[in-house]
Amino acid sequence: MSNLKVAFAPWYTKENPYQVQLSEKLTLLGVQIKPTDCSTLYLLSTIKQSKVNILHLHWLDHFFLLRSNKLQSFIKLILFISQILILRLTNVKIIWTVHNIKNHQNKHLGLDRLGAILVSRLTHGLIVHSKAAENEIIKVFHLRQNKKIFIVPHGNYIDVYENKISQVEARKYLDIPDSSLVLLFFGLIHPYKGVLDLTKALKQLNYEDVCLVIAGKPCNEVMAQDLAQEAEDNSKIKFISGLVPDEQVQVYMNACDVVVLPYKEFLTSGAVILAMSFGKACVAPRKGCINEVLDDTGSFLYEPDNEDGLLQVLNTVVQKRDYLSKMGMHNYKLASQWNWNYVAKQTLNVYQNYLSF
Repeated sequence: MSNLKVAFAPWYTKENPYQVQLSEKLTLLGVQIKPTDCSTLYLLSTIKQSKVNILHLHWLDHFFLLRSNKLQSFIKLILFISQILILRLTNVKIIWTVHNIKNHQNKHLGLDRLGAILVSRLTHGLIVHSKAAENEIIKVFHLRQNKKIFIVPHGNYIDVYENKISQVEARKYLDIPDSSLVLLFFGLIHPYKGVLDLTKALKQLNYEDVCLVIAGKPCNEVMAQDLAQEAEDNSKIKFISGLVPDEQVQVYMNACDVVVLPYKEFLTSGAVILAMSFGKACVAPRKGCINEVLDDTGSFLYEPDNEDGLLQVLNTVVQKRDYLSKMGMHNYKLASQWNWNYVAKQTLNVYQNYLSF
């Protein structure tokens, strides 16, 4: 496979090591990866100059969604789709890993959906991370068949981040008492992730020695202000706003007892895999991909339609506090099977379906 050249577009590594891990392991398998972070206008020329066999798309909104201008977004969408068509005609194979059903910022959702539907039809292959995600994109993108959909698991983050700090040291760094039951909400903060539902449930939790750490970058100023107010009103909440540096991920993960993911929407969640990679018990709704990565042995799952489900499961966390470490180790073992070497081999198999050398 030494002749196989693949462009990753867009190349987005600032807040997620996903592409770096995948590209490194594909390189070891003989694939030449071309990181591509050009604008929509130069996508076609950049891909042709790179002389790649495959264009592997990731987050589509990079190419045509502008925050405020819907008309310009529509024009960029036409330009983007036109270039994908031309690339197909010149025998460049198009693969798309569907990370999300819609963009996180909820920008121009009509255009977003139109772009996703068009690309889903123009690609040679689609990669998703779970059977639930496959079923979801078939329904949402109105796909008639799933022969070109491939399930490749999301790789784990074991050894991706440093993991040397002890719980005692991590809590000292964050000024959290050793005796506290520490809940962690971690990562980019968007409304669909349900963080305000979590702060509401915490207020109703009848347990004093608990600390909720919210660490991550809010999606906008309103969310930042809301969370700052929640922390000011409730001494049990510690809000650390901003993008967490890679070297500090271990601090938050090792300081906590359980990671809480009260998401309202789940297609794929690297945050779940991250928590499992650090050997943490998890709290999450029983929906979507969650049922394929977590189980009742290592997590506290609740029914998303139950208004009190999150509060009820937090009460269970308190009752089973002594078992959290054992549950986390179970999750670590589960995550261990999704190593990046395996993920890269599965991805290469997808590529090989559409190429002949």
